[in-house]
Amino acid sequence: MTATLLSIDQAAVRLGKSARQVRYMIQSQLLPARKVAGRWLIDAKDLPLSPAQREAVARKERQLRAAVEEGLGLTDDAGGPPRYSVRDLKAFQIAVGIHRQARARLEAEHPATAILRRLLDHLSVGCHRFDRQDKIEAYRQARDCASLAVCELVLCETPEADAMIRLLEQDLMAALAGLLRKIERGRGR
Repeated sequence: MTATLLSIDQAAVRLGKSARQVRYMIQSQLLPARKVAGRWLIDAKDLPLSPAQREAVARKERQLRAAVEEGLGLTDDAGGPPRYSVRDLKAFQIAVGIHRQARARLEAEHPATAILRRLLDHLSVGCHRFDRQDKIEAYRQARDCASLAVCELVLCETPEADAMIRLLEQDLMAALAGLLRKIERGRGR
């Protein structure tokens, strides 16, 4: 199992402290952390959580998994635990179709095609993350890529591009907004 690395802000939320307090804990060597690319990263297992805080974190993780399972609506044929596949995300299905259209109707090297590919990457990463903040960030990056793809397609000024713009703005953006709403709603549970 891989370690869950947290930023200072994420650790502060889990500890119920301010980012400044977490930095002090790191500087005082009360909290193990390492600096990567100029950012402090803390292994979640190193957080000095009380039993009640550990249970709260575990409960939030269970709620997030339940939200993902509900969003995907997947169970195996025997009624067992859900199986996850990025291919079952509505946003991913829509984005794959648009990416295929871009590859067929535009040049493979067209900026919109490359941006749509990055969008698919972000959706895949988001689907497979269980940390809520990581998931939200990946889906937000996918939404940003969709916006950038729209911009590139507007610059094309072709009927093919117009059709893809409509799909991006009406279908994909709505699906991405739905994903983000489900994840963010889990915060209040």
